[in-house]
Order: sequence, then structure tokens, then C-alpha cells
Amino acid sequence: MLRTCFNVLLVTIFWVGFAGAALADREEGETTARQGVVRCGGNNFLRLGGTEIQFASYTLRNFDATQPIVVDRMRFFDANGKVLFDTAGGALPPAENGVLGPANNTLNPNQSAQFNTNDILPFLAQTDRPIQLEIEWSARGRALGLDVITVRTARQRDPTTGAMLAERGGHATGCRSILLN
Repeated sequence: MLRTCFNVLLVTIFWVGFAGAALADREEGETTARQGVVRCGGNNFLRLGGTEIQFASYTLRNFDATQPIVVDRMRFFDANGKVLFDTAGGALPPAENGVLGPANNTLNPNQSAQFNTNDILPFLAQTDRPIQLEIEWSARGRALGLDVITVRTARQRDPTTGAMLAERGGHATGCRSILLN
């Protein structure tokens, strides 16, 4: 009897947990928009006499299966709020995987792109970090919002050549997304 009650309790907990973890549906108005802003944290600096680099990788994903998402602007701010890099009136930097870049700022349905701070920003002094990235995006029709994560990476670095060597650590963090309309 006790075992039966325990099994019923486990099944109930499983189904309640499963229902709470249900995926968002496109028809839910709050999950889609025509434009939005995503904000992420990050860093870009050298330490240990230049033998270690700490940088951030930003992975942008268009989870929408039908709507392209346009990356309208990318801006990096230092810890003091000063703009370090801004694509306003210009092109995006080249993405690591070549999906986005100077000639293309559109993520097609189900596409992903990655940008690394060490390809875009100078190495920052301690007083200028951490940094923030702001991405403004838009879509022709209502789309699932642009998904962005930050992966902080620490790698061994050859100070004479700048070559990145063994990875020493990393951590992934979600970014904050604001759907505008």
C-alpha cells in the first residue's frame, strides 16, 4: 500500500513538473514580437602577464521556424557606460561561423551565429570591465524573440604570438530579452 501511494505521488510530481516545463507556443502573444532588445554581460581582457585571455562568446539563435530576424544594431558598453563599439550606420562584424557579417545581418529561420569579443574589442583595463552588449533586432512579422547566450571563456595564451591554447574554464549565462511589440 505504501509503495503504491509512493508511486502515485512520483507520477503526480512528474506530470505536474512536465506541465510546468511545457514549451512556449507561437500563438501566445507575449512570446512573439516584431522587434526587441537583448542585453548581455561579458568581458574581454588579458591577465597573468598576457598568458591568459578572458573573453565572451555570444551565440545568437533564431528559434522561429518561419520568420527571419534582422540584427539591426550591436553596441558594446564598458563598465562606465562608454560605448566601445557600435554598428549604427555600419555593418556587423564577421561572425565566427560566417552566418552574419558585413554583407548580411539576417538570421534566417533556425539559423545561429556566434561573435567573440576578442575579435571585436580591445583588451580592457580592470576599471573598464565588465562589459555589456546590446542587440536591437526586428522581424517583418511576429517572431519568437532572438535568443542570445553569453559564454565566458578563459584560455591559455601565448603572449608573443597571441595564439590561444588550452581552455582553462568557461561558463554560459542567458541574456536578458525585452520584446517591444
